[in-house]
Amino acid sequence: MYSAAELGGGSLERSLQWALGILVVTVLLSLTGSALWIGREGAERFVASRLAHDAEALIAVLDLQTGEVGGPLPPVYNQPFSGHYYWVRFDDGRVRRSRSLWDHQLEVVAVAPGETVLDRQDGPRDQRLLLWHAGFEKQGERFTVAVAEDLTPLLGTLRLLLWVGIGISLLGTLTLLLVQRWLLRRGFKRVAAVRSDLRRLDAGEIERLREDVPEEIKPLVRELNQFIDAWRSHLQRSRQALGNLAHALKSPLNLILLHNSGAANDLVAEQAVRMRVLIDRELRRARLAGDGSPGRCFRPHEDIPDLVAGVQTLYKERSLEISTEIDSPERLPFDEEDMLELLGNLLDNAAKWAQRRVHIGLRWGEALHILVEDDGPGVDPEAAQLLSARGGRLDESIPGHGLGLSIVQEIVRMHGGRVGFGRSEKLGGFASEIELPGSRRQQELGVGETI
Repeated sequence: MYSAAELGGGSLERSLQWALGILVVTVLLSLTGSALWIGREGAERFVASRLAHDAEALIAVLDLQTGEVGGPLPPVYNQPFSGHYYWVRFDDGRVRRSRSLWDHQLEVVAVAPGETVLDRQDGPRDQRLLLWHAGFEKQGERFTVAVAEDLTPLLGTLRLLLWVGIGISLLGTLTLLLVQRWLLRRGFKRVAAVRSDLRRLDAGEIERLREDVPEEIKPLVRELNQFIDAWRSHLQRSRQALGNLAHALKSPLNLILLHNSGAANDLVAEQAVRMRVLIDRELRRARLAGDGSPGRCFRPHEDIPDLVAGVQTLYKERSLEISTEIDSPERLPFDEEDMLELLGNLLDNAAKWAQRRVHIGLRWGEALHILVEDDGPGVDPEAAQLLSARGGRLDESIPGHGLGLSIVQEIVRMHGGRVGFGRSEKLGGFASEIELPGSRRQQELGVGETI
């Protein structure tokens, strides 16, 4: 199992972008810094080799007796502060320097003959000098020659290259992040199909998630499908088990009632009758529910006619006229099983009390409005309040009346709706009015917009 800290939170895309951005910037800046260091070292070695050649040319024209430079040198050594300088120090203290130094003093250390030293110093006018020192012995004279060149233009170029490298690194990182974002979103479009399937599954439009998904999430989708199949199988087995139990108990109860006699057994008989009423009710509910599939969305234009046909079959000896008025899309964002149980109980209750006519009206707008009414005796407003209590009945001679309506109230409360009982204005009998909110789920699922 993974902890919350290990799994982390937030956007996966943002996490990947941060990780890639930091990695790419680090790598590119490291490469830029390495390239600049290599470039600087190479440039200084090149300048040092050139200074060595200038020193050899200087020694060739140097008069050791007088200490004067007796031959021509490049003009830059005569131009003040040109960035090219030389300094000759003899062991006897004599010093000769280029005119380009003007009155600036170089710090030249004595070097043994045959040795060379590479040094950096601050020169005139904030110049950054690279000094090449070498010790010589010629015609019995020992002296040190220092030749210097200003590295300021080179360092300026390297700084420019550094900023260019930083800019290219940032631009390259931004480009990579944009490409990564495009690739991720392109890949996530296939993952979005799973999210769409989950919404459709919640709306009851499909029964399983598609498995033609990227390999990385296919195990998760398969696990979800297995869970959905197990959940649906469990619900179906529970319903079947309830029906089987009702059938199994009905025969023993009939035998108890058949063989029961005498006042002493009146209490047992009464309880047996109540048990048979409950069993008949559950069997009727199972027949009314039909083949409703758990998780499937409610399809009023298909489900209500089937439900009406089931109720007419149950009360075929009464020849009831059940009319319907449906004003809604083909699919509604409610569980089919819940709606079949809700409408089944309402129709069953209306069929019990109706003389001949039952009407069911359904309208979809900001919410789902349901009206079920009959032409039976109806109820007074005060008496209708008894139906708000679970199991409350207005007539004990007709079994199961109040319990079915209390189940209706439970389903309505579960969906956050409202229910009201009263007298029908159209048929004069009992009326049940229900309102189930659905506008938020409609927006989430898009139900009713494209149908």
